[in-house]
Amino acid sequence: MNAGRVASGALALPRWASASSLATCVGSVRELKEKALRTQQEFQLAAALSGSALAALFYFMRCSQLEHTELLAASGCSSGQAQPAPPGAAPSSSAGHHVQELCYERAYVVLPPLAEWLRVAAAHAEHRNALMIDKDDELPTKKTHFTNAHAPASSSTGTGTGSSSCSSPVVSGIGIGIGEDTSELGRRATIGVAFKLLLTGRAELLAQAAQLLPPTTRYDTQNSAGLTALMIASIRNDEVALHALLDAGCDPNVEVPPAGSAGHPAIQPDTQHWTALSFAASRANYVALRILLERGGKVEGGARSSEEKCTLTPLQLAAGTGNLEIVALLLAHGANAFLSTQQKDSLCFAGSAQKGCFCAISVAAAHGHRSCLRKLLTHPVSPGTRDVLSLEEMLAEGDVGGVRAGGGPGGAGGPSNASNSGNSEDLLPLLNKTQIKRLQEAMYHSAENNHLDITIELRKLGVPWTLHCWMHALSAAHDLRLDAVIDQLLQDFLQVCPDDYSAQFVSECLPLLFNIFRNKNEGTTLLLADIFATCFGWETLPPLKEQPPMQPVQGSRIDPKFVNNPELSDVTFRVEGKIFYGHKIVLVTASPRFQSMLSSKLSEASSTPTVQINDIRYHIFQLVMQFLYCGGCSSLDVAHGDVLELMAAASFFQLEGLLRYTEARCSEMVDVDNVVAMYIHAKVYNANRLLEYCQCFLLQNMVALLTYDDSVKRLLFAKKIPNHDVLAGLLQTLQNRLKTRKPNSGGGLVNSYRSPPATPVKK
Repeated sequence: MNAGRVASGALALPRWASASSLATCVGSVRELKEKALRTQQEFQLAAALSGSALAALFYFMRCSQLEHTELLAASGCSSGQAQPAPPGAAPSSSAGHHVQELCYERAYVVLPPLAEWLRVAAAHAEHRNALMIDKDDELPTKKTHFTNAHAPASSSTGTGTGSSSCSSPVVSGIGIGIGEDTSELGRRATIGVAFKLLLTGRAELLAQAAQLLPPTTRYDTQNSAGLTALMIASIRNDEVALHALLDAGCDPNVEVPPAGSAGHPAIQPDTQHWTALSFAASRANYVALRILLERGGKVEGGARSSEEKCTLTPLQLAAGTGNLEIVALLLAHGANAFLSTQQKDSLCFAGSAQKGCFCAISVAAAHGHRSCLRKLLTHPVSPGTRDVLSLEEMLAEGDVGGVRAGGGPGGAGGPSNASNSGNSEDLLPLLNKTQIKRLQEAMYHSAENNHLDITIELRKLGVPWTLHCWMHALSAAHDLRLDAVIDQLLQDFLQVCPDDYSAQFVSECLPLLFNIFRNKNEGTTLLLADIFATCFGWETLPPLKEQPPMQPVQGSRIDPKFVNNPELSDVTFRVEGKIFYGHKIVLVTASPRFQSMLSSKLSEASSTPTVQINDIRYHIFQLVMQFLYCGGCSSLDVAHGDVLELMAAASFFQLEGLLRYTEARCSEMVDVDNVVAMYIHAKVYNANRLLEYCQCFLLQNMVALLTYDDSVKRLLFAKKIPNHDVLAGLLQTLQNRLKTRKPNSGGGLVNSYRSPPATPVKK
């Protein structure tokens, strides 16, 4: 689009510096939102788009072809070369056809740049004394640019002034709609004229304005948006008008009515119950705020601690903007930093069900306004209070409102660590349980928004962790690769997890810890290994049983004297060059592998078949046959050095009973020297019970094993076993153990925490 091109012959466009601001068509609401945000920041447009305004603007800039293809990016669909398509338009087959189709999708030829559209819409919002651009600003902006463009279908059925009222003349920001009641239109126009007179600040004009206003409300009359003249003067930071209106008797504590109130169709839901103080604080208008406070304005605005109102306090608004001067002024006049106006629906967890706002401390923490947060924390709770205790002094007196600020005995928040905040100025008043909860909420919001410096600072002040907050902080530190912060958080683990291990800890926290564990940072690895061992518990691991419960013991299949006896033998085996005599009827009924090996030999009746056995030593094969003929393991005498080899044979011949026997024998032999070998054999030979036992041994002794030699490190991190993730198996085993553990069963963190022995001891 050329710099001097005129849209619809009515608007001369300035020369814009950025090509991104020239976008005139988008393919999605998300794309439009991103472009609008960049444009507002680039050209310093203060007004923000509401959801309804974004939807209305998307109607005029929507390009259906861009929703389905990116061909237009190469053919120049930008800066006025392409126009929005109506819903349901089919994509073209080529880029050239796309551009040709887009030229005829609207009755007008070209759209203005996005920056110009937002500038005009912001001017309409300012004219209405609105805090943000909404649908009632987008539709007259359309009229400004285009005389023949139709409005979105949904606008005719909208609430408030609607498209019709915005397309007609505007008197002091009050739309006059076609088809509305004449008396109502006259009332709005009269109020608009009266407001113009009131905002001049001249006494003689105020007297004339009083004659135009209803006698019941006079200077406190509210317009269709629920605003009084005093509120508008606060928004403008007009000192003269403020003094004149207050001298005339305006009430600084008049509130904006709730949304949907009769006679006020244009109220913004976000500003309901706001007072003139609230508007001044939201705009960081220091002069207006000081005047209102000195003239009787309530420092909490429309909020009351005894009432539940969906609103915001001036201090919450100031904490969100990060204006330290405004925060200090409100605190000096008694604003409560711990007051929360949030209303929660206990039956619904959706964000739309949460109304109001958390306390000012949480707001400052969520936005990363560290200086404001410190000011909020160091101010006395009650105005006029002189004695403010430091956290160290507070903890020295004992519990804080029944809650130990350190979160546990000897924790990081104890008296010995209270002075670690680094500043003697970091003072806190004596807090009760509700205030401690508010500070925990602030920790959570700072962690959720990646302001970890604030999270750690609050923790150093002695605010106890919650599991959810600790998890968010740890996850953020892991994403940002802040190893020092991760280590600091892991050292606070005892103050986080309760004895009964909540479901959230098992399902969410443990996977996060194992994910960090994969980084293989040595210091962090040892901290996590200690946590895993602590979670697992220090109860002695019982050895495995040879026979699973509820399964009867098998009796003898045949007289044991027939083991390796040529009498009645109908098959022979060659093992290490030696002949071993067997009987098919015993072998094929006991082992699927023997049945497969001997099936081709069953028809050979003329001679006794011979089967070659490789990779198994003769005496190991003899133990296998002894197990088959005796129907059990009671008569087996297996040396320690032969157990793993016998396990391999049991796995090869698919003998479940013999495999369970070898698993039980191996569990008695597991120690720090052979646990890796046992683990690998258990995995390779499908000895699942032994594998789980080895996982338990690794979890319980992980610190000692990691510092003993490098074999466990290679097992955990080198991925030596194909198609097997050792850490994933350890995680699942630990999760299963915690799920089945009864509360306070002896494996809790606080009661049973201790470090593993410094030097591993062989069993």
